[in-house]
Amino acid sequence: MQLNPKQEEAKNKIDWPLLIIAGAGSGKTATLTQRVNYMISEKNISPSNILMVTFTNKAAREMRERVAARLWVEAPRGMYQRGNFPLVGTFHSIWIYILKEVLKNFLPEELNIWLKKDFVIYDESDKLSVLKGIIKNELLLDEKEYPARQVAFYISNAKNALVSARSYEAEVDSALKEVVYKVYLKYEQNLANNNAMDFDDILVKTLACMRIPKILDIYQEKYKYLMIDEYQDTNAPQYEIVRLLALKYRNLAVVWDDAQSIYSWRGADMSNIINFRKDYPDALIVKLEQNYRSTKTIIAWANAVIAKNNSGIKKELWTDNALGNKIQYIVAPDDKTEASIIAKNIQDNTPLTKLLDSWEENNSSYSDNLILYRTNAQSRQLEEALMMKWIPYRVVWGQKFYDRKEIKDLLGYLRVIHNGNDVVNMKRVINTPSRKIGAKSIEILDRYKDSFEVNYPSLIENIDEIEELKPAARKSIIEFWNIYTGLVHASTQLVVSELILKIREVIKYDDYICDGLSEDEKNAKKENMDELITVASQYNGIEPRDSLSQFLEEVALITDMDTKDEREEYVTLMTIHTSKWLEEKRVFVTGLEDSIFPSFRSTGDVAALEEERRLMYVAMTRARDELFISRAKERFVFWDYKNNPESRFMKEIPADTIEEYDVSDFVKSSWFSFGSSLSSPDNGWSFSFGSSWSSSTPTRTVKPLANNDVSEFGRWNKVSHPKFGWGIITSLNWELAEIAFTSAWIKKMNIRIAPVRKV
Repeated sequence: MQLNPKQEEAKNKIDWPLLIIAGAGSGKTATLTQRVNYMISEKNISPSNILMVTFTNKAAREMRERVAARLWVEAPRGMYQRGNFPLVGTFHSIWIYILKEVLKNFLPEELNIWLKKDFVIYDESDKLSVLKGIIKNELLLDEKEYPARQVAFYISNAKNALVSARSYEAEVDSALKEVVYKVYLKYEQNLANNNAMDFDDILVKTLACMRIPKILDIYQEKYKYLMIDEYQDTNAPQYEIVRLLALKYRNLAVVWDDAQSIYSWRGADMSNIINFRKDYPDALIVKLEQNYRSTKTIIAWANAVIAKNNSGIKKELWTDNALGNKIQYIVAPDDKTEASIIAKNIQDNTPLTKLLDSWEENNSSYSDNLILYRTNAQSRQLEEALMMKWIPYRVVWGQKFYDRKEIKDLLGYLRVIHNGNDVVNMKRVINTPSRKIGAKSIEILDRYKDSFEVNYPSLIENIDEIEELKPAARKSIIEFWNIYTGLVHASTQLVVSELILKIREVIKYDDYICDGLSEDEKNAKKENMDELITVASQYNGIEPRDSLSQFLEEVALITDMDTKDEREEYVTLMTIHTSKWLEEKRVFVTGLEDSIFPSFRSTGDVAALEEERRLMYVAMTRARDELFISRAKERFVFWDYKNNPESRFMKEIPADTIEEYDVSDFVKSSWFSFGSSLSSPDNGWSFSFGSSWSSSTPTRTVKPLANNDVSEFGRWNKVSHPKFGWGIITSLNWELAEIAFTSAWIKKMNIRIAPVRKV
């Protein structure tokens, strides 16, 4: 790649502090790698004197490969086999490498970090296990009142802020923090006794070593030239380590983009750039503003949005790339329609404006598509829409909706309620939550089941005849049986959405699944379970057992389809936070609604709103050729439609960069099932999916349901229902009706499939 004048300026400035303000897609990696080549080939700097730090293993690997290609050498597999090659890696990998060197050459008592060279690193589960032991066994506290995960969160924040265990006493301002302080002290002692570190200690202990003058002098001489990528994401220990290493020779180059600073919740501190400019008031500042990734239209919008932020260093991205298509804005009546349109668009692999034109092969593939969302819970509708079109996909850095434990557990209960012969799910739920029914007891039940060829319900009904079981196990199995039979009876009275709620209540599932989690993790679990109820609530108004069987058939179809396609081509789904280092040809940014994006947590908080806007900037600049954004006027959440206003970010963009398609007035649910052609007389736009929708949708055998013509029903119409009797429609929104029954107050029903008739 031929560097532009600004990149050349950054490449050639070696013996001086350098701040590179690098916009999205501005070729910073090419600049850094050519800078290294220039240092070695032209300035005769030893490769072993160069240190390059970035934040992800992928980025580090890419940098090593590019530097090696420039130097015509083979890229080292890792820093331990690098020979005469620059030290390139992530913050944590490099600091572990340095720590091992220090511990090899210095005695522990010289270091005062309570660590020996054969140290171990606690992963998250190890850490939580130790903390639980301290809370329960040493402090004799209730784990539910003081969850280990919550305590771990506070300790991690303290370490990232360079607050030691003993210093944390000054932070105590509540009963919880008093406990954190006591646990922190004992936890640090446990780490020392076991010659162990956790993830945060890698930075803290490296910094402690760098504060020892004779060690610092060694590494200042060893790494005279430092380059730090994604500097806006550094926390306090990272910043201080870099500052100390560069203190002697001042040959520090940092790459910064405040517009992509989206990790404050991890301890990243944007004020580090202020500290950098104080430390190096004479630093050369080079702005890389030419974008090589995206079209002019995408860049214009990205500039317009980020310009609304008041904090940060101002810059203006520009590009020589083509103008490109306008940003295509899908305004759907609800989230299901939003997801369906996105799936159809990906299947056709052509812009919305060309859906009526003759289809031509454009050498695109599923892997050219990236779907982004603000929260993990949003993935469910998108996943289902892709499955129904047989489109392969992968959820990156997150579980698929129906693979999450809380969802699998609740579906397990529904399946055994529906069919007591389901051995797999019976084994899943019999000890969930824990009832002290161990593997040995299950083994005994299995032996009897196989010997006498009976199912689990028959075995449990005659549990007293199984003498091998211990009394405690027998008692626990009887308790489970009472719960199970009660839920089976409830399934004859409650529709499936109500049944899921009943299961959660009876087995105290929320307490079980959320035990020991932070508030954010608890909310995520509950949102996922509420989303499952939302899915199930479309079967309200049907006879309870029918609603259960229909729902399970629907879910079985979806999850089975998920495993059918093993092709390498797939659509990628992820949260915007995890997309930062990616780019793709076609990007879909979904859920552009206030309270979703920006998040409701940013309400009234200027700093939080600015970070949400930076998140929007990151999402937009992942796109190379085509950018699609979408919102739902109504989002079905926990049995009901929620109306969120349009995202405020939509008001911050130039109108001439967007082509808006509001399908709310045209879309009918039957169209999504059977296909049709819809057009708008107002804008002349036609949206045709035709028969391809129905032909690609797998056929299923289902129990016949009502198939009412929704157009025949209206607000204040009188209706009758075989179970609830007479009622009046008080609200009708598309297919969803609220009906005030004389016998059952107000019920929400899908009026197309509910057994109601107009009176």
